[in-house]
Amino acid sequence: MKYRLGLLLFCFTISGLTLGGCAALKKGRRVEESPEARLGKIFLERALEYERKNQPHKALQSYEAALAVIVAKKEGLEDSLRKSAEKHYRRGLELEDQGKYGKARHEFLTALRLWPDFPEVVALLKPLQPKPHTRYVLHRVGEGEFLTTIAQKYYNDQSKFGIIARFNDLEDATKLSAGMKLKIPEIEGVIFSPAARSQTAITTSGNKADEKSAAGFVAPAAEDSAITREQEMGYDQVAIYQEQGVSLLEAGQYLAALHEFQKVLNTDPTRKQVREYMAWAHYRQGEVLFNHAQYLGARTHFQKALRFDEDWTACKEYVKRSEDAYKEVHYLKGIQYFEEERLREAIEAWQVVNDMDPNYKQVQNHLLRAQKLLEKVKELKESP
Repeated sequence: MKYRLGLLLFCFTISGLTLGGCAALKKGRRVEESPEARLGKIFLERALEYERKNQPHKALQSYEAALAVIVAKKEGLEDSLRKSAEKHYRRGLELEDQGKYGKARHEFLTALRLWPDFPEVVALLKPLQPKPHTRYVLHRVGEGEFLTTIAQKYYNDQSKFGIIARFNDLEDATKLSAGMKLKIPEIEGVIFSPAARSQTAITTSGNKADEKSAAGFVAPAAEDSAITREQEMGYDQVAIYQEQGVSLLEAGQYLAALHEFQKVLNTDPTRKQVREYMAWAHYRQGEVLFNHAQYLGARTHFQKALRFDEDWTACKEYVKRSEDAYKEVHYLKGIQYFEEERLREAIEAWQVVNDMDPNYKQVQNHLLRAQKLLEKVKELKESP
């Protein structure tokens, strides 16, 4: 019975957070309980009453009824999240068909956050993964050339333009510029057209053992075939964390973005780009807190940003501004309290400033003066 009660209380706590958490953040708005939440509470209160009256059978029935309400509500929320995820998934497919891969990826990542186990999205966020000996040729984009014409040139099939776009991680397949270099990968079961056979291929592994192929390619020198580890590994879960972080960063959700970037660094702390993202996210979160007069919290984030980029001048200036603003706020509070003859509060406010910077304005003099006055007041009260 105690276990069931604990489970129910936990479920109600989670349910309450889910239903009311976001709205509660909006000050001035009253959060109304849903009919399901009210019904669940009624069953729970009834169960507790039966238990106090030593009627365990009826108490158990009420507990089960309350649990059924919670489970039904949970399933309803899950269904709502799944439908929302599917909406973003379909929108992503539309954008992908238009060649707008950057915007499509944003929709897919949104869908994945709503439904982490969305199988189609997980599959789509794993673009073409080069096998250990996958080769590609380099193509320089000509004036007025499109991905469809390039796909036709190499694969004899213009519909395969999406493979080229994903392999090169293009944000928008409709925007190509003359002179841009693209990697045209070999596809299993598809023979490169004669236009590609005359070009030198590069292997993603950089292995010179496979110097010839059925198409007559010759592997280049080792320095030409150097490919990053990320290209060799393809698009793994760590890469998904990184893109989720970027998406959250762009949306202004800096703390959530930091959480995703930290997942990446936990796996590979040397990723320079992610470290730059971390610095920027800390900086922007520091700005948010500074603008809300949360100066110590702001200073903490600016200091963390400096760990990733110690030469960041603007960040250093913000650290000083945060400290100065924090000291000034407490300094002025001390003056206000002193004028109102609230000596203890004045001493506490000035002590905060003194601990951070004893040379700030006249804080030490003010502090000594308030302490002496407080001692005199105590002496007068204690005197007969």
